[in-house]
Amino acid sequence: MSMKIEQLAVDPKDEVFQVELRGLEPVPADRRRGRPRELTFIWAGALADFFSLYAGALLISAAGLGFWDASLALLAGAAAGGALLGLLSVTGVRSGAPQIVHSRAVFGRRGAVVGGFLTMTIGVGWFAYDCAVAVTTVRALPIFSSTPEVVGGLLLLGMVGVSVLVAVYGHRTLSLFQHLQAPAFLVVCVALAALTVQHWNLTLQSRLATGPHLAAMALGFTLTFALVVSWVTYAGDYSRYLPQRSSGARVAWAAGGGTAVTLVLCGLLGAAIQTAAPGVLLPNLIVRLVPLPFAYCFAAFILVAELSSNYLDVYSAALCALAIGLRIARWAAALAMGLVGGAIAALVLFAGSGFQGNYVNFLTLTYVWFPAWAVVVILDQRFRGAKVVPADLVRPRGYWYHGGVRWRAMAPFLAGTLATILFYNEPPPPGEWGFVSPLAAHLFAGQPADISGLVGMAVAAAVYLLLRERDPRARALAPARGRP
Repeated sequence: MSMKIEQLAVDPKDEVFQVELRGLEPVPADRRRGRPRELTFIWAGALADFFSLYAGALLISAAGLGFWDASLALLAGAAAGGALLGLLSVTGVRSGAPQIVHSRAVFGRRGAVVGGFLTMTIGVGWFAYDCAVAVTTVRALPIFSSTPEVVGGLLLLGMVGVSVLVAVYGHRTLSLFQHLQAPAFLVVCVALAALTVQHWNLTLQSRLATGPHLAAMALGFTLTFALVVSWVTYAGDYSRYLPQRSSGARVAWAAGGGTAVTLVLCGLLGAAIQTAAPGVLLPNLIVRLVPLPFAYCFAAFILVAELSSNYLDVYSAALCALAIGLRIARWAAALAMGLVGGAIAALVLFAGSGFQGNYVNFLTLTYVWFPAWAVVVILDQRFRGAKVVPADLVRPRGYWYHGGVRWRAMAPFLAGTLATILFYNEPPPPGEWGFVSPLAAHLFAGQPADISGLVGMAVAAAVYLLLRERDPRARALAPARGRP
């Protein structure tokens, strides 16, 4: 007999090294515990990795900025992204439901499937890419250049295995690992700073003319902003176990601050190290500047730190798979998502640099829908008169609206996403697939400036507020109970 996983009458516990049995059903008030500061470690762990270092370095080596203007772009992008993630984390506390499940109240049960499918796909995709690139980065270091190819496969197998195991255990085990790994990586970063500080050139200035310089600043902001915003559809997944009485402000500061502060600290360090030799790849530059024993230690931490974001990718992708209709247990969904991601990672790792470049450009393009989606959910939480009814989120006809879609939210989301696409402007390297909209190409005259996310958010907000003001029932909108 088939059984809907969402409707199982279970009373699961959330304990360390016990498989989390809860799926999509909202967490009851008597099963919630913890403090908002737990989110600081969870989200600090997501950003405490080599890619945060590399993000800061790219603003110097690729964008052509100096240290201080790169720092400004990094700070602005991280703060804006952290604000969105922090505000969305409050939804999990209020409803006790995963982020995509909560969005059913905003977009309708069927409307939420759009975000659920995209999040699942992107979660698996980034998990695969992060695994492959971490292994590739370590193998590219001179100290590992002579190792046989099988070493790369073993490293990948280990990363996938640990990531999937933690995601299968679930929320509490994941939280424990983040509490341990995030501070450990930051300690390594402190040691890295101490060993390289004598080589920094913090007076490095950009040699770009005024127009290209402003374009590079805009691109730097967007790249940093996107690095945080790509996590927003996960936000409620990790705050739903906090007590409902938790302060919304503290939840937002803990989650948003955890991402922003970590990204800024790691990014500034990466940028500072890159000033020593702007034309040298950051991994090779680090190996050149630090003692050999520490180089081995740092290479190991590239792999370990990358696991911190992998846990979240697999865990949230599994929840999204359930939310769009997969009828298996949560732990089984996590296992399935991890295995699919591992297979894609192997393809990325061994398919050659051309495939890798096109694959990451594709994943980067998927960012276009995040800003508008986040703004609509946040505005709906702020302005909508009625509170979300947790039980309706998992009822088959709960929040059904018109055919399962609430168009007063879907329309702003789609309009904002279209605006983001129209202004999207990140030219790919020669010979690789990418996308630059004709409007952006004309507006920026070939300069790699990108303001697409800001435009998308502004359009989504304007359309949402316009439709809300035109709806006389908006201030007292009750949850749609759906058809029986």
